[in-house]
Amino acid sequence: MDLDFLKLLMEKTGFPEEAKEEALHSAGVLAQAGQEEALDGAVEFFYQQDLDIKLTSPLIEAISQESGVHLYTVWLLFLIQAAKPAVAVYLEKGVPEEVVWETFRDLKFKVLECKNVQGVWGNFVAFWYPIFYSCDIVKLGRLEFENITYKEETPYVWGDYTIRPGDPVKSVHIPSSGEPFDEAARLDSYKRAYDFFKDELQGKPLVCVCDSWLLYPRNREILSPTSNIVSFSHDFDVIRWKEQEEFHDAWRVFGAEYQKPAADLPENTSMQRAFKKWLVEGKKTGSGFGVLLFDGKKILNR
Repeated sequence: MDLDFLKLLMEKTGFPEEAKEEALHSAGVLAQAGQEEALDGAVEFFYQQDLDIKLTSPLIEAISQESGVHLYTVWLLFLIQAAKPAVAVYLEKGVPEEVVWETFRDLKFKVLECKNVQGVWGNFVAFWYPIFYSCDIVKLGRLEFENITYKEETPYVWGDYTIRPGDPVKSVHIPSSGEPFDEAARLDSYKRAYDFFKDELQGKPLVCVCDSWLLYPRNREILSPTSNIVSFSHDFDVIRWKEQEEFHDAWRVFGAEYQKPAADLPENTSMQRAFKKWLVEGKKTGSGFGVLLFDGKKILNR
């Protein structure tokens, strides 16, 4: 285990002091339990298996059992160690160092979520991370942009622009960073992305897609018209959406208390109060999929 890199990443990405202390303490416990080489082996295995988290999971679970370190904390240590070769590849590709560390700040955001929801300094969503180690995502301002292809069955047409199945697009992700999420912050992020991918775009618009609970159209009934979530949904042309029997993203709204009956959910924020009222009334939540075309200055398709 590379403790110097562990410290470097946590410092560069702004980990809370308590999280740093827990990670370093847990790294020491792993070493004392003779599991340091096992963690290094898990990282090597992960890369050999084409970044397959599912195949790597039994190795991480075994390390947790042998060391007594919480599973989510072992995942955190693993994800940080696995970031070392990825950081080097990002830099080799010419991605500015500040963008690389900004991208890996996602680990900080998730460690805060894990503490809030699970009560542990760690990571409980390791399945999300392969795209970071394949170097297919960057954080540019408020938003993250992932390299994917357009997977809808039919082309998307807006004016003179047609997006066909298989065309390269950017999938937008919204990390829980606590940064401003207003229209100005989002436009700044789209502009940064347009500039970052300018050579690739060759004068064409930046095409973004987003598949998220934030784009569920009925959020406009749940939340205030001045909500940044509602504003964000207007950035995209939502072309399909679905309702869900369960509110799968409830933990994002209600934190550690998300599994309580609707009547017992917390009401500490306006968003919690709005969603609680909706759920108490027996109404469903959902998700939506949208497309955004950006020409470097403005959103074209809204």
